[in-house]
Amino acid sequence: MINAFKERDTSKSIYSLSFLIIIFLSLFCSFTQLSFGDEPQHLRQSIRALGMGNSFTAAVNDESALFYNPAGLKSLQQHIFEIATVDLTMSQNYFDLAEEDTDDQAAFIGELIGKKLYAEVNSEVFSISGPGWGYAVFGGALADITIHNPTVPFLDITAYVQKGVICGLAFDFLDETLDIGFNVKLIERNGIQKVIYISDYLDEDFEDNLRDEMKTESSYSPDIGFIYHLNRFYNLQTKLGFVVRNIGSMEFGSSGELPMTMDIGIATESELAGFDIIMAVDYVDLTSETTEETSYQRNLKMGMEIGAFKRSNGHHALSVRFGSNGPYFTYGLTLNPPFLPLKLDYASWSQEVGTVAGDVEDKRHSVQIAINF
Repeated sequence: MINAFKERDTSKSIYSLSFLIIIFLSLFCSFTQLSFGDEPQHLRQSIRALGMGNSFTAAVNDESALFYNPAGLKSLQQHIFEIATVDLTMSQNYFDLAEEDTDDQAAFIGELIGKKLYAEVNSEVFSISGPGWGYAVFGGALADITIHNPTVPFLDITAYVQKGVICGLAFDFLDETLDIGFNVKLIERNGIQKVIYISDYLDEDFEDNLRDEMKTESSYSPDIGFIYHLNRFYNLQTKLGFVVRNIGSMEFGSSGELPMTMDIGIATESELAGFDIIMAVDYVDLTSETTEETSYQRNLKMGMEIGAFKRSNGHHALSVRFGSNGPYFTYGLTLNPPFLPLKLDYASWSQEVGTVAGDVEDKRHSVQIAINF
């Protein structure tokens, strides 16, 4: 009888996994023609995820599932309330330039050539998530500036402010082995994506012209995600994740777009001597066109997290993490003291801004302060 039970259990697992593979292949074939070759862009990035290489497609188990993989909402074990959340990301170049001698303007500009000055700030007015559902109201601003050509400098600028709302649901199927989630997000953005030359800046109508080009656009789009739970192997729980984000893409006129992307990942969860351990590997933007001038490595993300003293809000009182975002090392930590509704996150990470992995590194630092319950 025991053997018969094992055979039925194995058959059920094989059937469940086959079902997930069929869904994945169907979606892959359906969306391949709509693929984009650009580096995937995220509406919001989790500071926690950035510390572990941003490998969160299958590993996500907190409120950021709304933005990474809505199926991860089913992995929440407690209700999480967040208010007055603020996070800031800045390029290391800002800190390096602060130490430069600005008296020599030519040398100062020379230091800037080819470098990216990236700054992003985000906030959540209110976020509430529970097992199988989530909702958030958020806003943010971004300034991404690159200076080119030391002889006749010009700027490549992307800048915008935005606000939006996102809500999602997740359900389990096949005896809780398959989680399927979806969300809908509505975003309003005002900004510009433009190349500015010195001659443009010297025009007396420069500010008025720039202001006229900045338009307010709204866009909405759904995401759909899947997480498949493999049978536990001793103390190791393994999950496979797949998500399609920004289905149909999100167009914002003068301030760019959020293209549709497809990501896949695998993650394990385990416990050792009282510590919770997560390991994850992702491959993002599956349908991106890769040529001899690009590299698959830039889309590969890996990470690990070690957490201790898990609190009732689903986060650990202390956790450390590290990983790699493409070829670049990342690390981070979280402090969420007991008896205090305060969570502090930090991540040091790098973004590839060249055409191939290891070409041009833009090192960044991210911090977040959140009041949560």
